[in-house]
Amino acid sequence: MANKDYREIQLSSAQLAVIFIVILALGVVIFLLGISVGKKQATLVKESDLMTSGQIEKIEEKPSQPVPETKDPISQELASHQKAKEKTQKKEPVVQRNLYYIQVAALNNRDAAVSFAEEFKKKGYPALVLDPFSSDGRPVFRVRIGGYETKEKADEVLAQMKSETNREIDYFIIRS
Repeated sequence: MANKDYREIQLSSAQLAVIFIVILALGVVIFLLGISVGKKQATLVKESDLMTSGQIEKIEEKPSQPVPETKDPISQELASHQKAKEKTQKKEPVVQRNLYYIQVAALNNRDAAVSFAEEFKKKGYPALVLDPFSSDGRPVFRVRIGGYETKEKADEVLAQMKSETNREIDYFIIRS
């Protein structure tokens, strides 16, 4: 075999260190871009969940400062996050603190929870659907009746609800 058939690359330790640092920096950049894309995807999924609910309210457009068009991808990413945040900020039912509520359901589907609440509204009960808590492992939409000042009033309404049905119900009172 002749010496011309292969070539050997010889690198100094300084050159190896530079190559290692460049590869490491490239890996960090790719990792950070992945996190950015993941956060944006989570925001879009949350936004689409809000938009597909049965009770879509017209989103009020807030006048905001126009974002200048730039070719910088980071600026575009920040602008898209700001727009998504503005779109998802809508008025939710306000749950007043230190009031008593009767929880009648906890469902995984928002549409099912809203229709369940509508049944109680038709019967004359003040029903509301709570969005999932941040501590929930999976989305749970809670359907609650009331906003009663005293536990006794909530007990009365619960007793009335039990008397209206022939089946066993497992509704419970919660102070929120």
